Amino acid sequence: MEQTPKANRVHIGFFGRCNAGKSTLINMLTDQPVSLVSEVAGTTTDPVSKSMEILPLGPVVITDTAGIDDTTELGTLRMEKTEEVVKKINLAVYVLRANEEPTADDMHWLGLLKQNNVPIALFINELSDINAINAENKGDVISDTSAYVETHKGLSDLATVIGSADFTSKAKRLELLDLLGGLTPLDVEGDQTLLQGLVEEGDTIILVCPIDSAAPKGRLILPQVQTIREILDYKGLALVCQTEELPAMINSLKYPPKMVICDSQAFDRVDELTPDTIPLTSFSILMARFKGKLQDLVAGVEAIKNLKPGSKVLISEGCTHRRQCDDIGTVKIPNLLKKQGHTDLQLEFTSGGAFPKDVSQYDLIIHCGACMLTRREVLRRIECAVVQGTPIVNYGVLIAALHGILERAISPFIDEIKG
Repeated sequence: MEQTPKANRVHIGFFGRCNAGKSTLINMLTDQPVSLVSEVAGTTTDPVSKSMEILPLGPVVITDTAGIDDTTELGTLRMEKTEEVVKKINLAVYVLRANEEPTADDMHWLGLLKQNNVPIALFINELSDINAINAENKGDVISDTSAYVETHKGLSDLATVIGSADFTSKAKRLELLDLLGGLTPLDVEGDQTLLQGLVEEGDTIILVCPIDSAAPKGRLILPQVQTIREILDYKGLALVCQTEELPAMINSLKYPPKMVICDSQAFDRVDELTPDTIPLTSFSILMARFKGKLQDLVAGVEAIKNLKPGSKVLISEGCTHRRQCDDIGTVKIPNLLKKQGHTDLQLEFTSGGAFPKDVSQYDLIIHCGACMLTRREVLRRIECAVVQGTPIVNYGVLIAALHGILERAISPFIDEIKG
């Protein structure tokens, strides 16, 4: 569980007003002091994340957000950060105090979560500041969850499950974890795998992993590691080599491999070295199929031929790393576009969590394989492009198209694309 990449975990966001008890609840659920707890409003500023496991959901990332009624000088910026979290999570926990009426802000944010189709667990915090200071006021608190919901009728239409607890009571921890564990998250891979339908027991798969100056020292990149692991899970045979060693590896086999999977940057050379009878694709295209909508990314290829001098192109990466002299996003892809005759393009770049809300200004979006992003985030970015009428491709699809081998590269998935 500890080795599960954040991109493959279920992401759960915690929301509510300042001092509603979000941080206290997170600390209770994780049994660790993850979030700073204070009576001072606005203690939580930027989103704070923690990885853990909640069964039967499995590995998760929980994110504490700033209070939605933050009136500090930076409150507006913090709300923008919180809104970004809404678009990336698979589940939401919304916290209300039992002795306080839901406000217009509460209903707005609950509605925003509902609008984004995020399942909501509404937790009622039975412990309030009034309770802590004045024991005699405890009678004013609606401790019965059903009575609270009945009093505020709109809540039941928004929340998927509702629970209540004194968030300082560890006795309630397992009960609340069970409530969370019983939810069905939005936009997760579920039982789908990277190689689903492509590998069976005993199949031999050759993985071509070039080791160049951009390769991380002493290790493979995440898509390569995930692919090797899945081949092993399917009881297949994973053979790994560099580009120029591919012919020797193929020739050493008694029977041809079921498939060759390569780094997109080596697509043209690997295509030359791989017999036409052997299926060929890339890690990036596998990721496009696994994380997003391969159909939309393939459809975006048509926009490449329409690029002209002055066309605006956004090149977006899901991770942040030190740029090398032969970086694929900022160097290799622009050079490849120039080589294919697409000169004087207006190129813009984003990385990590940054992605423009308005992409209508671009003639094309070129996205990385997104191994570091959740499926929810990848689908959101693709939908954002499609809704605004902006073509989008990913690195693998683009490179295959520019080398004239897209048809071969997507042939293992052609029925899915047409369907």
